[in-house]
Amino acid sequence: MRLPLIFAMRYVFSKKKTNAINIISAITALAFAVGAAAMLIILSALNGFETTLTGLFTAFDPALKVETIRGKTFTPDSISLIKINQIDEIADIAFVVEDNAVVKYGESQEIAIVKGVSENYNKVTQIDSCLVEGSFLLGNSALNGGVFGYELANKLGIHISNSVGFVTLYIPKKGNFENLNPEQNLTIDRVFPTGSFFVQEEIDGRYILVSLEFARRLFGYKKEVSALEVSVRGNADLETISKKISQILGSKFTVKNQYQQKESIYKIFRSEKLATFSILSFIVLIAAFNLAGALTMLIIEKEKDTVILRSMGVSEHSLKLIFIYSGLIIAAIGSIIGLLIGGVICWLQLKFGLLSIENSVIDAYPVAIQPFDFVWIFIISIAIGLVTAWIPIRKIGTTP
Repeated sequence: MRLPLIFAMRYVFSKKKTNAINIISAITALAFAVGAAAMLIILSALNGFETTLTGLFTAFDPALKVETIRGKTFTPDSISLIKINQIDEIADIAFVVEDNAVVKYGESQEIAIVKGVSENYNKVTQIDSCLVEGSFLLGNSALNGGVFGYELANKLGIHISNSVGFVTLYIPKKGNFENLNPEQNLTIDRVFPTGSFFVQEEIDGRYILVSLEFARRLFGYKKEVSALEVSVRGNADLETISKKISQILGSKFTVKNQYQQKESIYKIFRSEKLATFSILSFIVLIAAFNLAGALTMLIIEKEKDTVILRSMGVSEHSLKLIFIYSGLIIAAIGSIIGLLIGGVICWLQLKFGLLSIENSVIDAYPVAIQPFDFVWIFIISIAIGLVTAWIPIRKIGTTP
């Protein structure tokens, strides 16, 4: 195994009689370098967006969320809330009630989700860090305040800094409908915009945060809640706490962590990353067919050497290994150079924000460098090198 590697090193790094071999080998290494650098940069960018959005979701979503399996609401009195509060790792529990409503401001009208939250909501989540305008004020008995999603506020034409008007909410009443006068079938109330928050378009374009008391009055509830939102202390194990809560509540309730609350979005990120990795790998595979040409020419140039080696007792298997190692060395050199270039570019973007984003909550394109990506890209590049190297080498003698 050592002898073929020594010959391969000499063949790759020694001067060739035919200058075309040097040129094709250099092009092949360049193809691997460009492919590896592109994969690392694009995957790091995807990781950056995922990390950024995950951070925003983390600010809006609680560590754990308790919901009933049947129906939309339940009363806190119907569960063992005292036992849940006795779990040491739990820091706080907020009550939440939410439902759909028609929202009107001036001539603009949208369907939104009105989410009523208890006073300690900003302790359970990090909603304060998501505010882009105004303050997290939900009003009092004299004035109902509402914090709007940034996208929803734009759709309605609400400008928090100079807003002087109220937003009207329309909710169908529960029970029998009065056909003669449609307005009697609706609960109508108003909120004053006090702030706006930015998380993600799906959330920003739909949510209004109001006080729990106002939401209950609006939806015709008394003590009901839609969910319990739970925060934990420090780096407590969410899975362990989730199991403890589930044991207390039984099978009628679900306990979701942050990943499960936005499971579809996280799956989309994983799918996009896998698809991107696959497409770039296929592009590198096509570009790496230069390697087959370079090795074919190298085999022709070293034909006399192979005859001498055979006469010295070197097996066909070892001869094939020489040229396989030659192809893998070229692929490895190109991949390492590409990973170094890609790593430097990602570091520069991370450090100095070379590519900026206008009109966004983040100043520059986010980048997250993950060591595991280096390993995977190198493995894929070597595998591609092995596949393309085998095409010309399989014709040497018999298959090993």
